[in-house]
Amino acid sequence: MNHTLRQQFQLREKQKIAYEILQTRVDLGSASGTICLVGDFLSGKTALVKQFLADRFDNPEDYYLNVNLYLLEQLKREEELSNLVLTKAKARLIMQVTLEEAIQKHFETYDLLVLDAIEIIYPYNLNLITITSKHARDGKICIICVPENRERGFVCDFSWGMCEVIRLDV
Repeated sequence: MNHTLRQQFQLREKQKIAYEILQTRVDLGSASGTICLVGDFLSGKTALVKQFLADRFDNPEDYYLNVNLYLLEQLKREEELSNLVLTKAKARLIMQVTLEEAIQKHFETYDLLVLDAIEIIYPYNLNLITITSKHARDGKICIICVPENRERGFVCDFSWGMCEVIRLDV
């Protein structure tokens, strides 16, 4: 059994503040929807959510999805993988459908899901918030770790009005 999320992380001050905000939002009885944890690369989003899950659940890995690894595994199963590089629209559609199915299936059993390591979707302009908002309702919460670096031009084009944003680097 994989217990990699059970380790304890030493959270920095900005992480601790974001952790407390996240904990408060999730603990609200009527909370549901999508929460985006936004910060620069290596700002500590992953450590924060892994600590958050480890503090709340006996099996935190059940609530965590590494989007990059998951989508790469799914894309490898496609027969025409070599053509996917040339067919950006097809790869985007496969990613969208794959994520929607994974999120829907997850929420049939659990009320909380963390989507982390989402960089793979960036070139495909996949709006994760639109996808998660279909399923993260009625007490279900999806937390997305969103990397952002405005100086380098790495900004996800999401429907920000459909989620709550917690900034890690402010």
